[in-house]
Amino acid sequence: MQDRWVEKNVDLKLLSGLVENFFKDKSFKITKDQSASECTISARSQQGVGILGRVIVKIRGDSNDFVIEFSTSGHSRSALKLGFMTTLFGGGSLVLRGLKSQETVENLEKDFWIFIEEALAHLTDPTH
Repeated sequence: MQDRWVEKNVDLKLLSGLVENFFKDKSFKITKDQSASECTISARSQQGVGILGRVIVKIRGDSNDFVIEFSTSGHSRSALKLGFMTTLFGGGSLVLRGLKSQETVENLEKDFWIFIEEALAHLTDPTH
């Protein structure tokens, strides 16, 4: 999913730092790639978080017109497909792992967008 904000005058470097902290607080290992117009934050879950693959957040644009995109590497769906295809041969555990991962990703994404709204409200508040 992605969303766009205009005329917010947000420091995108500060916002990307807050996004990094969001994932670190949830025990993810972070890698960051930054260019002049785009920041990509890749978050890989640690043991026990339950997400297969990576979560990728891209922040593109400038302080007054930017897009934030939340996506995953798709490993949850791959595990589900493979699990369903191999159910007769014991692939049920893959289905279960894929479903749990997908549910965890959906909950994480809900939390992420709530966090983004709160962070943007704070960053655009002239009294902060």
